Amino acid sequence: MNLKESYRYSNFLDTLLDSAYIYLQNKGFVTTTTQEHLRSKTNNDVSDETVETKKPFDVDFTSNDIINFIVKVINEKESLYNAIAIAKSNAEVNIDNAVALNKKKQYFASVLKGLVGIKPGERVITGKAFKFNNDGNQVSYCYDINEKTQIDFNRNDVRNLIKKYLRETDTISSKLDAIEINTIVDFEPKYDINDNFEELVKI
Repeated sequence: MNLKESYRYSNFLDTLLDSAYIYLQNKGFVTTTTQEHLRSKTNNDVSDETVETKKPFDVDFTSNDIINFIVKVINEKESLYNAIAIAKSNAEVNIDNAVALNKKKQYFASVLKGLVGIKPGERVITGKAFKFNNDGNQVSYCYDINEKTQIDFNRNDVRNLIKKYLRETDTISSKLDAIEINTIVDFEPKYDINDNFEELVKI
């Protein structure tokens, strides 16, 4: 499998684990509850009865089957991670660093786009103050405030930076896509990603 397929397989293993945990976190599935209906104590004409409560899932595997399956999947995940790490170490660039740096550049570009959206402008707003009138009483009065907003950065420099970082991130993204396709991971998957949890847990 190539690196891209290995990521897909890794996500599939995570889905299997999530499905398994749904069963194990359901108390009704991991326990068996029996009820003794002691009817004869109050009614001599009937017999006592022991009833086992119905499980919440109608499946043909047990809690222990799921626990054992999870151990297998975690071991598979560990082996896959190790194989991916070896494959990445042989790639022409440090993939993890390139991805992390690309995210930083893309975020910076989005912040810069927000700056470009800020416009200078002027507006008149209303202020309020107080004064004493001829009778000596304090009264409020309104007045105009001329408000002027100007940008404190070079808009053209910001636009050029946006273009620069978007070009760089696009180039790196394309390179990473090619690496994911062309980098071989020496790993033989134990499971088929087209199978579902209920099928695999019984194997």
